[in-house]
Amino acid sequence: MEKYGIYVHIPFCKARCGYCAFSSCCDYSLQQPYFGKLLKEADARANKDVAVSTVFLGGGTPSSVDTEYLDKLFSKLAERFNLRAAEEITVECNPESVTESLLACLKRNGVNRLSFGLQSTNDATLKRIGRIHRYNDFLAALNLAEQYGFENINVDLILGLPEDFDDFKRSVNTAAQLPVKHVSVYALELHDNSPIYSICKNRYNFDDDTLADMYDYAVNVLSAHGFNRYEISNFARGGYKCKHNINYWDEGRYIALGAAASGFIGDVRYTNPFDVKDYISAPMQDLLGGGDRLTLNEQANEYVMLRLRLTDGVDLAEFKHRYNAGFTEYFSCAQKLINDGLLAVQNNAVFVPADKLYVINSILTELLDF
Repeated sequence: MEKYGIYVHIPFCKARCGYCAFSSCCDYSLQQPYFGKLLKEADARANKDVAVSTVFLGGGTPSSVDTEYLDKLFSKLAERFNLRAAEEITVECNPESVTESLLACLKRNGVNRLSFGLQSTNDATLKRIGRIHRYNDFLAALNLAEQYGFENINVDLILGLPEDFDDFKRSVNTAAQLPVKHVSVYALELHDNSPIYSICKNRYNFDDDTLADMYDYAVNVLSAHGFNRYEISNFARGGYKCKHNINYWDEGRYIALGAAASGFIGDVRYTNPFDVKDYISAPMQDLLGGGDRLTLNEQANEYVMLRLRLTDGVDLAEFKHRYNAGFTEYFSCAQKLINDGLLAVQNNAVFVPADKLYVINSILTELLDF
């Protein structure tokens, strides 16, 4: 039976962060119609013929919604999909919204992984970027999660926030010593109309070399504390890689529900309406009828683009099995990139060398001829 992941987008947030470009909504009066539409979409996309291996509730802030809606959502997923073999069920949480009632709800619904949007351990930075939690709120939430038996916990950090390099170093060193299994370090994506655009450009306008130094610092500190990098932005202790995200990087298949959610079913990739109200009002036939069928060549490009983010890289035998051609035959400049040291081949796999991962985008641009 083919394995699928399920992604559910929960867009509600108590406040919108200064850098956010995701589909989010601060109007909690829309909870009822939104979850009503989610349950209907789950009915419409139901498939008992695939085995769901992972479920991921992202946002937004899934932990901030009323638990009655989470109970209804998990009940519907269990009813309409084959979750018996689900290995990993993740819910994203913001520290200020973690309560005993929330954790009890997640436990009874089989959630076994939490992902905290920590972003920084520095209170001044958190305030500057519009986060409503402070570091002590995170510590209280982490302690409560441990009391409820959650062991598989991730924390997110952001590189390039409006703070000094030393502030970032403090965050990395602090996070590396937390009792968590996984740390993600994402680079800040700054958009022209974001509230923190001006302060980042005028006071904290880090150049590429400094950002690369920040990244290298995080890699070294996390590695020294037992977090092994397995993807550009992701570090895990042994046995705690994020299975849901690995399915994405393997170009696996997944069902997506909710506003702005993108799914990949068979050869068709689809994306739901970005705006929450547009999603709620969209006719179901429009949601189900959307999407683009990817050609085999498009799939090969996606597969390589995603797999090269992983330190394991592209398995050459698997690539040939999928696309009936050798890697260096399929990509005309692959051998040149190998000769130039921008790609490496070892143990029947091609990968980006560790010291080149931070510039992977330029490597992919040349390899895939974007």
